[in-house]
Amino acid sequence: KMHSASNIPHEPNTNLPAAATIRGQVSIPVIASGRVEPAEANKRIAAGEFDFLAMGRKLLADPALPQKLASDRESEVRPCVYCYTCVSAIYTRESMRCAVNPELGLEYQRPQAPSPAARRRVVVVGGGPGGMEAARRLDQAGHEVFVLERGDRLGGTLRFAALAYAANERLLDWLRGRIESSAVEVRLNCEAVPELVQSLQPDHVVVATGARRDMPDIPGGDQDHVYSGDDMRRMMLGENSAELQRKTSRLTRLATKVGAATGLTANLEFVRKTTRSWMPLGANIAIIGGELVGLELAEFLAERGRRVAVIDEPPRMGEGLTVVRRMRLLAELREHGLELYPGSKEIRIEAGSVCFIDSEGAAQTVPADHVIVAKGATGDSTPANALRAAGMTVHELGDCLGVGYIEGAMRGAMRVVDEINAG
Repeated sequence: KMHSASNIPHEPNTNLPAAATIRGQVSIPVIASGRVEPAEANKRIAAGEFDFLAMGRKLLADPALPQKLASDRESEVRPCVYCYTCVSAIYTRESMRCAVNPELGLEYQRPQAPSPAARRRVVVVGGGPGGMEAARRLDQAGHEVFVLERGDRLGGTLRFAALAYAANERLLDWLRGRIESSAVEVRLNCEAVPELVQSLQPDHVVVATGARRDMPDIPGGDQDHVYSGDDMRRMMLGENSAELQRKTSRLTRLATKVGAATGLTANLEFVRKTTRSWMPLGANIAIIGGELVGLELAEFLAERGRRVAVIDEPPRMGEGLTVVRRMRLLAELREHGLELYPGSKEIRIEAGSVCFIDSEGAAQTVPADHVIVAKGATGDSTPANALRAAGMTVHELGDCLGVGYIEGAMRGAMRVVDEINAG
């Protein structure tokens, strides 16, 4: 299993054995720290292993955490997803930031409670992280809110991000829980065509439909063993498409259909565990794309016994990753035998391999039973422009404006709701 440890450990409970040892040798209170969840800390404190837990990242994600725990409202705690945005800001000498708490560092500029100029009817198009966060904030401010999601469940691309990096599921669950406990009306399997949105008579429309993902023009990219990022997302989450029908075996299609029908593929922990035993991918995987999505997918596949090579054109890999998480992840990927080829050019996909010129100018060929193209995402204002053309007041946020990942979605939701509250 991939791991790292430091004064800010990535692995849960890393420091607790040392705290317990010290507690057995001293008579003064011992304060433990590290990546420790409150329930685990309560159990260890009750067992006498230490006396107090110090929290850093969790309190940045939700400064009201102690108050919420004390009043038995643990489900309301906004979770830290251990993305190192806050830590990386120190390294890059920026103001304090948090991916899930966009107010961090701006508290002095913001009102203590939402105070909209007037109650509005707002339609939110898209049920991903940006859409859910916008809907949550709008509801909290007293607006009437509808969420239109074309899929059969909320989450958007955060569901796949949570599959590849399990800590993200904490944010997914929290956002869903906040929507479920609100007055927001959610309509699933709902295509937000202008006529439908107009029929709801909104004062404002918030568009959070995400990025457009086009398959880059790579020689050999049309072969059946080549998957796009969307192909992988659909396959892992039990969804389907004409492309997957063509590219996958009958067994894979059956497993996907059964998983979707039974709801098993909606359980991300089940999918994470099951894919350690069976996954419809060969032993050798080449990922073209070394940004956040490609590297997290590489880690996911390596943990499931695949030999993985990551190939991309930019000279540095890890765009979209915070500096600390990028350093950790790249080092661990190399430690576990992944081949990383930044600065590559003339990439082409052959039957069973990927060929390219590496950063040193040498011709390389890596074996590839399957190729995953994890790049090509761009902003897409097409849905928003269609609604504007129908005469509606439209606000855009998240990846439809350009890929900004979780932090961009949460920050964009705050910005848009502030605009609507201001009237």
